Formats: sequence, C-alpha cells, structure tokens
Amino acid sequence: MGNVSGADVPQSKQLAALRALFALQEKDLAIDRLESEAESLPEELLAVKNQVEALEERLAELLERKRELEREYQRHSLDIEDLSAKEKQAEEEQKKAQTAREQTQYENRIQQIKDRIRELLELSTPIMEAMEEVEAEVARVEAELNQLRPKLEELLKANEARVRALKEEAQALLAERAVMAQGIPTSLLKEYEAIRRARRGTGIVRMVRQGQIFRCEGCNVVLPTHVAQKVVQAQVVRCPSCGRLLLKEE
Repeated sequence: MGNVSGADVPQSKQLAALRALFALQEKDLAIDRLESEAESLPEELLAVKNQVEALEERLAELLERKRELEREYQRHSLDIEDLSAKEKQAEEEQKKAQTAREQTQYENRIQQIKDRIRELLELSTPIMEAMEEVEAEVARVEAELNQLRPKLEELLKANEARVRALKEEAQALLAERAVMAQGIPTSLLKEYEAIRRARRGTGIVRMVRQGQIFRCEGCNVVLPTHVAQKVVQAQVVRCPSCGRLLLKEE
C-alpha cells in the first residue's frame, strides 16, 4: 500500500492537508464519543430499569400462577357443588327405597359421594393456602414496583435531557466539522472516511520515531524504510499492516 494519491501536490500543501485531516479526525472522535455516550444508559438508570423489568416479569409469573390456582379451585368447587346435588338427590331417592337392598345401595352411593366431597375439600385446602401466599407475594411485588416506577420515570426524564444536550453538542461539532472538511481534498477525505469505517473510527495515525526505527501509532508495527521516507516527504501513504493513513509526528 504505497503512495495512493497526491503525487503532484506540493509537499507543503500535502502536509497541511494531512494535518487538517488529523485535526478533523479529532473532531470525528469527539462526535463518536458523544453519540456513544448518548446511546448508553447511566448506571443508576440501567440498574433501576433492570430491577423494574425483573419485578414486572415476576409479577406476570405470579398473576399467571394465581389464575391457574383460581381455575383449579373453581373446578373443585364446581365438582363439590355437583356432588352435593347428587348426594341430596340420592338421599331423596333413598327415602323412597322399597327394600333393604335398595337402602344399602343408596347408602353406599351416598357414602361414595361424601368421601369424594371430603377428598376434594382436602385438596382445596392447600390450593387456598397457595393462593393466599401468591396474593401476598403479588402485593409485595406491586408495592415494590409502586416505589420504583416513579424513580424510573424521574431517571428516564433526566436521561432524555442528558441525551438532548449531547446531541446538541454533537450537532455543533458536526457543523464545525463540515467547515473543516471544506479545506481537505475530496479524494483524501473519502479515503480517510472509508478507512475510518473499517478501522473502528481511526483513519489516520501518526508515524512515531523510536531511535532509528519508525512505528505506526495505530498498530505499533515497525514501518519499512521506504514507507517511512514517503511519510517524511508528506506523501499520502497507508500503513502496510493496518491500512491507516500515516502522518509524520511533529
């Protein structure tokens, strides 16, 4: 990746363009930071938001469990009501029995119904207890939510104001960037922007000297001598390793 453009441009102008591009990148990085900050949530807001969401999920689970218990209890209640009616009917029919055998048959039938009613009542007791426990937990969770939701609303409003301020600041920087970009050759600017997209926001870096060697500040790779010479001459050169544009360290 050698000299990519600007071979006929005077060295002083090329150097000025690269320096202007480096300054433009500082503006871009500042805009990036503002946009990233605007997208991220403050720790307190995130913590309260996660807590509210967890409680709402817990509440939904409790309410579903409560509905299941109510349906089960209702089924038992209807069965008991139906059996009680059958018991009453069997008792009425027993009064009309003509023989001892019929009397015994009705007694057995009535006893079976009573046993089943007793069994259903025994089954209903733990359901009622479970319903009471669920209702108590629902009340506890709802009370906790009632305390947290106003706090969440307050934090959300504060965050909206924070984001607005950050976006306004970013817009101001974008306006300044637009002015700065006018002084940079279009081809160089487009190349920088393409590299920046591919390299996590950094399209141009300095070439730094360490003794007798030169390194790319972006990837810390030692640069070949011919590449370093071109950078010193203010040619538009990209690092052979990371592909970023190189600017001579001042």
